[in-house]
Amino acid sequence: MPARRGRNKQRPESSDPLVRFAAAVKRSDERALVERERIKAEREEAARLAQIAADHAEAIRVARRRLDKAIGAAKSARASGRGVAEADLAWRHAKARVIELETGEAPGWTLD
Repeated sequence: MPARRGRNKQRPESSDPLVRFAAAVKRSDERALVERERIKAEREEAARLAQIAADHAEAIRVARRRLDKAIGAAKSARASGRGVAEADLAWRHAKARVIELETGEAPGWTLD
């Protein structure tokens, strides 16, 4: 009959109630530690995602402010008849940035 190697034999549980209690407490502590680490990791991930969302919202706010300034500059340029091409180009870039931030893709009509 071949030898049975490689099998992990579990130790028979001790009949001493103190030893069994200590083992149960140890297993309970290990489970509690794993649970605390899982909760901590979930909180850190939630905080990271919240920071990413806040940064994105701030980037959109800044891009919209730049778009508003570019629109004003384009209106002024059209009224004065000077710098219309530059103002239109600035408006296109500002509008493209807003669209990119809102949709996640740059529009196909941008000129870089």
